[in-house]
Amino acid sequence: MNIITAQAAANLIEGTRAQGSIFTATFTKRTTGEVRTMQARLGVKRGQVGGTLGYSPKAHNLISVYDVENARAMKAQGMDDETAAKKSYRMISADALISLTVGGTAYTVEKA
Repeated sequence: MNIITAQAAANLIEGTRAQGSIFTATFTKRTTGEVRTMQARLGVKRGQVGGTLGYSPKAHNLISVYDVENARAMKAQGMDDETAAKKSYRMISADALISLTVGGTAYTVEKA
């Protein structure tokens, strides 16, 4: 497995934006300390209601992603596509990344 820094991991994730590729990230949630694995992608526009965030995610080392698995699960429970999309945006802390799989290549993120 390849070992990379948190910044290199954030750059790899950002590199998936143009193709809309799905990546897998394992990270520790800031609020609960729980380890979570998420299939996500960048650049999804569906379900966005407009407006701007009251803060800069980059200033807090956060990556705004679309949780693909969450959207699928909500649709399977009968929720309409638009509502499921609105409820599927998440933030991942680049500092909390443990591992990452992009384009079939697995990476371990070293702690600073």
